[in-house]
Amino acid sequence: MFLTMLSYERPAAEGVTLLEVMLVLSIAAMIIMMSVRYYQSANQAQQVNAFIEQVQGVTATVESYAMGGGYLSATQTAITPLLPRNAFVTPWGATMGYSPVSDGYTLSISPVPAPAVCSLIQMRLQSDTHYVVPSNCSSVAYNTTR
Repeated sequence: MFLTMLSYERPAAEGVTLLEVMLVLSIAAMIIMMSVRYYQSANQAQQVNAFIEQVQGVTATVESYAMGGGYLSATQTAITPLLPRNAFVTPWGATMGYSPVSDGYTLSISPVPAPAVCSLIQMRLQSDTHYVVPSNCSSVAYNTTR
């Protein structure tokens, strides 16, 4: 009798405990949160890169056109055929208005981008002294005399 009690084995537990389920769910929730944040930052970076390319395209077109008759002759009607389609629509769906000035141009943006996108735009464009971007990113001014 003594030997049989020592060799007694408990039956194996079936299923998982509540603690194990909670652990798996919390790990899954953390992974989902991190992937959403990564997606948002990647999306913002893509929008900024596309916008910078648009502004640089407009700048190159205006510079080329202005060689023949000055910046005031580079109206939106004159330069639009020289730009890609939707050159005045931002990656976040806003429209840009173009106005020439005597020594450059101004792009007005409405509606303005999200604050995180705006700060990235300011950082990237203001590294070139020819561009001026206000704190709310409502416009981009290009000035050749700066």
